[in-house]
This record gives sequence, C-alpha cells and structure tokens, in this order.
Amino acid sequence: MATRFTPNLRKIIRRCKGIHLLISLVTALGSAHSALANSSLGIVNQAIDTARSLVESENPYDQILGAGVLSDIGDASALAILETRAMGDDIVFQRSAIDTLIGVQHPAGIDLIYRLASQSETFTQFLAQSLATNPRDDMGNFLLGVIQESKPEVQRYAIQALAHMKITPNALRVINKVLDSPESGQTTKAYGLYYLAQRGLGSEVEQRLLDLITTGDLVDREVVAVALAHLNTPSALEGLMKLEKSSDARVALAALSSHAALGDAQSIKELTNIIKTGTSLNAEVGASALRRLQPEVAHAISVELFENNLRADPGGRLLESWGGIDWDATDVYAWGLAQKNPDITLQTIWLVGQRQEREMLDTLGKYLNDKNPAIRGMAAWAIVHIAPEEYVPGTKV
Repeated sequence: MATRFTPNLRKIIRRCKGIHLLISLVTALGSAHSALANSSLGIVNQAIDTARSLVESENPYDQILGAGVLSDIGDASALAILETRAMGDDIVFQRSAIDTLIGVQHPAGIDLIYRLASQSETFTQFLAQSLATNPRDDMGNFLLGVIQESKPEVQRYAIQALAHMKITPNALRVINKVLDSPESGQTTKAYGLYYLAQRGLGSEVEQRLLDLITTGDLVDREVVAVALAHLNTPSALEGLMKLEKSSDARVALAALSSHAALGDAQSIKELTNIIKTGTSLNAEVGASALRRLQPEVAHAISVELFENNLRADPGGRLLESWGGIDWDATDVYAWGLAQKNPDITLQTIWLVGQRQEREMLDTLGKYLNDKNPAIRGMAAWAIVHIAPEEYVPGTKV
C-alpha cells in the first residue's frame, strides 16, 4: 500500500530534501576547497624550495630571481642579496636586480628602494626606467620628486610611469609646473603634454602637441604620435596621418598604432601585417603597441597572429603587452606554453604570474622541475606571486 502524504507534509519533505542537498553540496565544496588548498600548499612550498636552490647558484641571474621569490615571503637575507646586486658595479646585473626589486612585496621593500635612490643617481635613473615599463602605484610620490629634482632623461621616464599609474595627488600641479618652466627641455615637455592628454585633458594641450609635429625632434614626434590617440578630433587625426608618413619608422609606427587604437580598420590590418612580416624591430614595436588597442581588438589580432606562426621575437613582446590588456588571456597562454622556444615559455609563465591566474597553479607547478633554471625560477616566482599566503614555513614537500 502506497504511503499517502498531506500537502503540508509534502512541503516539509521537499524542504528537508533541499536542506540535505544543500548540506551535501557545501560539504563537497568544502572538500574541493580543502583539496585545492592542500595542492596549492605543496606547490607553493615546492616553489620556495626551488627559489632557495637558485639563490645558492653561481649564476647571478638565478640568484636575483631566487632572491625575488624569497623576498615575497619576507626573507630579509634575500632582500639583502637584491640590495647588493642593485648597488653593484655590473650594470646588467644592477638593472636585473632593480627590475626584480620593484616587483617584490617584502614589507621593507619600498623603504629599501627609497633609501637606495637617495644614495645613487644611477639607481634612481634605472629605477625610473623600470617603473616606466612596470609602474607601481605606491611610488607616485617618489616619481613626483624625481620629476622636480632629476635630469631630463630621468624626468621623462618618471612622467611616463606616472601616466600608467593611478592618479597621484599633486601630479597635475607638478606636470604643469614642468610645462611652464623655461628650464624644462622640449622632450620633457612633450612627455608632460602626453601625460595630460592621457588623463583626459587633451583639449587643453592639443595645439601644443600639434605644433611639435613640425618643431620637435624624432623623440618628440614619437611621443606626440602616442599622445594623439587620446584626442580623437579632426585636427588630431590629421596630425596622425602626417606622422604616419614620417621617414622615421618608429614615429610612423607609433602614429599607425594610435590610428588603430582609435578603431581604424585599415590601420589595424596594417599593424597586424607589420607584426606578421615586418622587420624584427618593427614587428616587436608593433607587438608592444597591442596594449594600446581596445582589448577585444588586441585579442583578435593575437589569435590571428597565432594562426599564422607568430615569430618568437614579436611573440615575446606580444606576451609582455598582455600583462596590461584587460581581456581573457586563455588563448595567449595556450599559444605560449605550446612553443618550444624557452624564451617564449619563460615570458608566458611570467604573464600567468603577472595576471595572477590562480587556477593555473597546477600548470605552473609542472615547470618547477624544468631542466632550465630560468624557467624553474620564473615558475617559482609566478606561483609565489599568485599565492604567497599559502606558504607554510617548515613544511616539507
């Protein structure tokens, strides 16, 4: 005989079943999270072990890379290694150490950077150059000081870095002071005009930018070509078309890239072809310009390039560009990790870490055993950069 339930009892049973299902689901999710945490724990600790072995290497690059990883978990001795290299006599290793320093998250890292900058003009110059490529938002006030106190060639990099950072209080005042000063060089002023255009003040500086097309040198015109992408007026477009006809390849390519950034279909096509078949230098510059385009356009160009056997040199610059492109990079990772070129592998691993793709920790873990120490070190850096909180001191892997 079948059991008969009243309507109210049926509701109670359905509610209980729902609660039971919810409890089961929560339990399953908890188990999955625990499994992921345990998996990440092993990978993060393995990454730290890899970094420690690199620090013991005789290769200065390996030492610097390993020290950068260990600094992210608060290792003071690792930070001391970076300080020594950053203040050393070898310019190449000095630059590498400075590039690493600006990325570490050690609590004392920012204070160390300020202290070293106060001791060495060379350190300050290299630091400004590094920040122009990899800006760090908590160094805005430092850069404002550089702009007011340093040489023109350092000021330019500082302004460029500020343009790619969050708005720093007093930055507009300092930039305008540079523009109004008779002591400021023309190229420094060109960068200042670029900063204002990039911040949405193009209407205030448009004519000054256009004037530099005829009065500026090659560097000035290249800066103008980049800045005009932020105006999108008939006069600015006319100026870009003039610059595209420049006999200097970098100026012409900068203008073409700006035209592409404004959505011009023909310019997008030409830029893509330059990356495909242009000279190595032009192809690299073109690939670096992808970060200036609309994200969906940069993605479409990248996919087309992958399908047409993108060369390694522009490929590396393309990967670098994707560090600043706000779009799903799944296709980019797939291409990069499928290449046999170790430089491309290295750059792709950097990109995964830079974009902090937590779901790719297991993929990164596979590279901790790579025969190439640079790839092992970069994998360690990426893993710790993504999940430093999951390192447990004293845990063996």
